[in-house]
Amino acid sequence: MASVADLVDPERLAALATPANLRLGHSIAADGGVEFTEFGPLLVRARVGGTPDADQHRTVVLKSTSAGLEWSCACTSAKTLFCKHCVAAALATWEKAPTRHNRSR
Repeated sequence: MASVADLVDPERLAALATPANLRLGHSIAADGGVEFTEFGPLLVRARVGGTPDADQHRTVVLKSTSAGLEWSCACTSAKTLFCKHCVAAALATWEKAPTRHNRSR
């Protein structure tokens, strides 16, 4: 089964998120707004906010399953929305992962 990092490479993110959520997620990740609470090859859980000391944070879960990537964020109940918090967590996951098998794609 592919790792979460393999499933959130930048090319795939462009297909999952709207351009606005991509832009906002990049900004959150660049500002250090992602704090991992669990980091494994098949499950990533993170607190995501504007900056590490921001008052509001959202919990994001990214999971690798046999059906592909599953995600959730506390900011919405819409199961299909890959929000800015998911984008930020995905980008931070991609950067932190020790190996990204499909990186050359």
